[in-house]
Amino acid sequence: MSTVAVLLVVLLCAAAAAAAPFVLQRVRTRRLRTRFGPEYERALRSHGGDVRRTDRELADRLALRRGLRLTGLPEADRERFTTSIRGIQVLFVEDPPRAAAEAERTLQSLLDRVGYPASGRIEALSVDHARRLAAYRTARETLGRADGAGADTEELRTALLAIRGLTLEVLGREHPAPAERPAAPRPAPAKTLGTGTPDAERPAPATGASAPAKAFGRRAVNS
Repeated sequence: MSTVAVLLVVLLCAAAAAAAPFVLQRVRTRRLRTRFGPEYERALRSHGGDVRRTDRELADRLALRRGLRLTGLPEADRERFTTSIRGIQVLFVEDPPRAAAEAERTLQSLLDRVGYPASGRIEALSVDHARRLAAYRTARETLGRADGAGADTEELRTALLAIRGLTLEVLGREHPAPAERPAAPRPAPAKTLGTGTPDAERPAPATGASAPAKAFGRRAVNS
Protein backbone atom coordinates (compact mmCIF):
# COMPACT_ATOMS: atom_id res chain seq x y z
CA MET A 1 0.00 0.00 0.00
CA SER A 2 1.38 3.39 -0.99
CA THR A 3 2.09 6.18 1.46
CA VAL A 4 -0.81 8.23 0.09
CA ALA A 5 -3.25 5.34 0.59
CA VAL A 6 -2.08 4.81 4.16
CA LEU A 7 -2.47 8.50 4.85
CA LEU A 8 -6.02 8.47 3.46
CA VAL A 9 -6.96 5.50 5.65
CA VAL A 10 -5.57 7.24 8.72
CA LEU A 11 -7.48 10.42 7.90
CA LEU A 12 -10.73 8.51 7.36
CA CYS A 13 -10.33 6.69 10.66
CA ALA A 14 -9.64 9.93 12.46
CA ALA A 15 -12.69 11.55 10.88
CA ALA A 16 -14.89 8.60 11.87
CA ALA A 17 -13.61 8.70 15.44
CA ALA A 18 -14.26 12.44 15.63
CA ALA A 19 -17.79 12.06 14.24
CA ALA A 20 -18.78 9.10 16.44
CA PRO A 21 -19.77 11.17 19.51
CA PHE A 22 -22.01 13.39 17.40
CA VAL A 23 -23.66 10.41 15.74
CA LEU A 24 -24.26 8.73 19.09
CA GLN A 25 -25.68 11.97 20.49
CA ARG A 26 -28.13 12.24 17.59
CA VAL A 27 -29.22 8.63 18.00
CA ARG A 28 -29.73 9.15 21.72
CA THR A 29 -31.71 12.35 21.12
CA ARG A 30 -33.94 10.64 18.54
CA ARG A 31 -34.72 7.81 20.95
CA LEU A 32 -35.55 10.20 23.78
CA ARG A 33 -37.79 12.29 21.52
CA THR A 34 -39.67 9.15 20.52
CA ARG A 35 -39.97 7.96 24.12
CA PHE A 36 -41.07 11.23 25.73
CA GLY A 37 -42.92 12.92 22.86
CA PRO A 38 -44.25 16.36 23.91
CA GLU A 39 -42.49 16.04 27.26
CA TYR A 40 -39.16 16.20 25.39
CA GLU A 41 -40.13 19.49 23.76
CA ARG A 42 -41.20 20.89 27.11
CA ALA A 43 -37.87 19.94 28.70
CA LEU A 44 -36.02 21.38 25.71
CA ARG A 45 -37.77 24.73 26.13
CA SER A 46 -37.03 24.74 29.86
CA HIS A 47 -33.32 24.31 29.05
CA GLY A 48 -33.31 27.10 26.47
CA GLY A 49 -32.91 24.72 23.54
CA ASP A 50 -29.84 22.99 24.99
CA VAL A 51 -30.12 19.44 23.62
CA ARG A 52 -27.38 17.98 25.80
CA ARG A 53 -28.91 19.23 29.04
CA THR A 54 -32.34 18.07 27.90
CA ASP A 55 -31.06 14.60 27.06
CA ARG A 56 -29.27 14.42 30.39
CA GLU A 57 -32.43 15.32 32.32
CA LEU A 58 -34.57 12.76 30.50
CA ALA A 59 -31.90 10.10 30.88
CA ASP A 60 -32.02 10.79 34.62
CA ARG A 61 -35.80 10.28 34.53
CA LEU A 62 -35.30 6.92 32.85
CA ALA A 63 -32.80 5.93 35.53
CA LEU A 64 -35.26 7.02 38.25
CA ARG A 65 -38.04 4.94 36.68
CA ARG A 66 -35.82 1.86 36.32
CA GLY A 67 -35.03 2.06 40.02
CA LEU A 68 -38.70 1.85 41.02
CA ARG A 69 -40.40 -1.42 41.91
CA LEU A 70 -43.95 -0.71 40.82
CA THR A 71 -46.55 -3.17 42.02
CA GLY A 72 -49.61 -4.49 40.25
CA LEU A 73 -52.93 -4.19 42.05
CA PRO A 74 -55.27 -7.07 42.87
CA GLU A 75 -58.34 -7.17 40.66
CA ALA A 76 -60.61 -6.05 43.50
CA ASP A 77 -58.53 -2.88 44.02
CA ARG A 78 -58.52 -2.18 40.28
CA GLU A 79 -62.30 -2.38 40.24
CA ARG A 80 -62.55 -0.13 43.29
CA PHE A 81 -60.37 2.60 41.79
CA THR A 82 -62.14 2.34 38.42
CA THR A 83 -65.57 2.64 40.01
CA SER A 84 -64.41 5.56 42.16
CA ILE A 85 -62.94 7.64 39.33
CA ARG A 86 -65.93 7.04 37.08
CA GLY A 87 -68.41 7.81 39.85
CA ILE A 88 -66.80 11.21 40.41
CA GLN A 89 -68.33 12.39 37.12
CA VAL A 90 -71.75 12.19 38.77
CA LEU A 91 -70.50 14.39 41.62
CA PHE A 92 -69.30 16.95 39.08
CA VAL A 93 -72.89 17.89 38.23
CA GLU A 94 -73.50 19.01 41.81
CA ASP A 95 -70.07 20.35 42.81
CA PRO A 96 -67.43 20.75 40.04
CA PRO A 97 -64.54 21.97 42.26
CA ARG A 98 -65.08 19.20 44.79
CA ALA A 99 -65.34 16.56 42.05
CA ALA A 100 -62.08 17.65 40.41
CA ALA A 101 -60.30 17.71 43.78
CA GLU A 102 -61.67 14.27 44.64
CA ALA A 103 -60.42 12.92 41.30
CA GLU A 104 -56.94 14.21 42.10
CA ARG A 105 -57.01 12.58 45.53
CA THR A 106 -58.05 9.28 43.94
CA LEU A 107 -55.18 9.48 41.45
CA GLN A 108 -52.63 10.26 44.16
CA SER A 109 -53.91 7.36 46.26
CA LEU A 110 -53.54 5.06 43.27
CA LEU A 111 -49.99 6.26 42.60
CA ASP A 112 -49.11 5.62 46.25
CA ARG A 113 -50.43 2.07 45.99
CA VAL A 114 -48.60 1.33 42.74
CA GLY A 115 -45.33 2.63 44.16
CA TYR A 116 -44.57 6.00 42.55
CA PRO A 117 -42.45 8.10 44.92
CA ALA A 118 -43.79 11.33 46.39
CA SER A 119 -40.56 13.07 45.39
CA GLY A 120 -40.01 13.11 41.63
CA ARG A 121 -43.47 11.67 40.95
CA ILE A 122 -44.16 13.74 37.85
CA GLU A 123 -40.74 12.90 36.42
CA ALA A 124 -41.30 9.18 36.99
CA LEU A 125 -44.78 9.37 35.47
CA SER A 126 -43.39 11.07 32.38
CA VAL A 127 -41.50 7.92 31.43
CA ASP A 128 -44.60 5.74 31.06
CA HIS A 129 -47.32 8.35 30.55
CA ALA A 130 -45.61 11.23 28.76
CA ARG A 131 -48.48 11.90 26.36
CA ARG A 132 -50.94 12.36 29.22
CA LEU A 133 -48.70 14.61 31.24
CA ALA A 134 -49.25 17.96 29.49
CA ALA A 135 -53.00 17.80 30.12
CA TYR A 136 -52.38 16.64 33.68
CA ARG A 137 -50.04 19.56 34.39
CA THR A 138 -52.72 21.93 33.14
CA ALA A 139 -55.29 20.16 35.33
CA ARG A 140 -53.14 20.71 38.40
CA GLU A 141 -52.82 24.39 37.58
CA THR A 142 -56.59 24.57 37.25
CA LEU A 143 -57.07 22.90 40.62
CA GLY A 144 -54.70 25.43 42.17
CA ARG A 145 -56.85 28.25 40.85
CA ALA A 146 -60.05 26.45 41.85
CA ASP A 147 -59.05 26.78 45.49
CA GLY A 148 -59.36 30.51 45.03
CA ALA A 149 -62.52 30.24 42.90
CA GLY A 150 -60.48 31.26 39.88
CA ALA A 151 -61.46 28.40 37.55
CA ASP A 152 -64.71 28.17 35.62
CA THR A 153 -66.80 25.05 35.13
CA GLU A 154 -65.43 24.24 31.68
CA GLU A 155 -61.85 24.42 32.93
CA LEU A 156 -62.75 22.13 35.81
CA ARG A 157 -64.42 19.71 33.41
CA THR A 158 -61.28 19.60 31.28
CA ALA A 159 -59.18 19.06 34.40
CA LEU A 160 -61.41 16.24 35.58
CA LEU A 161 -61.20 14.49 32.22
CA ALA A 162 -57.40 14.81 32.18
CA ILE A 163 -57.08 13.35 35.68
CA ARG A 164 -59.57 10.60 34.85
CA GLY A 165 -57.66 9.70 31.67
CA LEU A 166 -54.34 9.44 33.50
CA THR A 167 -55.90 7.41 36.31
CA LEU A 168 -57.40 4.87 33.91
CA GLU A 169 -54.13 4.66 31.99
CA VAL A 170 -52.18 3.94 35.19
CA LEU A 171 -54.77 1.30 36.09
CA GLY A 172 -54.40 -0.26 32.66
CA ARG A 173 -50.62 -0.49 32.87
CA GLU A 174 -49.45 -3.96 33.79
CA HIS A 175 -46.90 -4.18 36.60
CA PRO A 176 -45.68 -7.44 38.11
CA ALA A 177 -47.55 -8.38 41.26
CA PRO A 178 -45.38 -9.10 44.32
CA ALA A 179 -44.22 -12.70 44.32
CA GLU A 180 -45.57 -14.92 47.05
CA ARG A 181 -43.04 -16.50 49.35
CA PRO A 182 -42.88 -20.24 48.73
CA ALA A 183 -43.97 -22.42 51.62
CA ALA A 184 -41.16 -24.05 53.57
CA PRO A 185 -40.73 -27.70 52.52
CA ARG A 186 -41.95 -30.25 55.05
CA PRO A 187 -39.23 -32.57 56.40
CA ALA A 188 -39.27 -36.03 54.86
CA PRO A 189 -40.35 -38.81 57.29
CA ALA A 190 -37.58 -41.08 58.59
CA LYS A 191 -37.20 -44.35 56.71
CA THR A 192 -38.40 -47.45 58.54
CA LEU A 193 -37.19 -51.04 58.41
CA GLY A 194 -39.28 -54.16 58.59
CA THR A 195 -40.13 -53.68 62.28
CA GLY A 196 -41.71 -50.31 61.60
CA THR A 197 -39.21 -48.58 63.89
CA PRO A 198 -37.63 -45.43 62.41
CA ASP A 199 -33.92 -45.70 61.70
CA ALA A 200 -33.17 -42.85 64.10
CA GLU A 201 -34.73 -44.79 67.01
CA ARG A 202 -33.03 -48.13 66.35
CA PRO A 203 -29.96 -48.88 68.51
CA ALA A 204 -26.64 -48.67 66.67
CA PRO A 205 -24.80 -52.00 66.15
CA ALA A 206 -21.90 -52.76 68.52
CA THR A 207 -18.55 -51.66 67.21
CA GLY A 208 -14.95 -51.52 68.31
CA ALA A 209 -13.90 -53.47 71.45
CA SER A 210 -17.39 -54.64 72.43
CA ALA A 211 -17.57 -57.39 69.74
CA PRO A 212 -14.29 -59.17 70.71
CA ALA A 213 -15.31 -58.93 74.36
CA LYS A 214 -18.49 -60.89 73.69
CA ALA A 215 -16.55 -63.53 71.73
CA PHE A 216 -14.03 -63.90 74.60
CA GLY A 217 -16.90 -64.36 77.05
CA ARG A 218 -18.33 -67.25 75.01
CA ARG A 219 -14.94 -69.05 74.90
CA ALA A 220 -14.63 -68.67 78.66
CA VAL A 221 -17.99 -70.30 79.21
CA ASN A 222 -17.20 -73.20 76.84
CA SER A 223 -13.80 -73.94 78.42
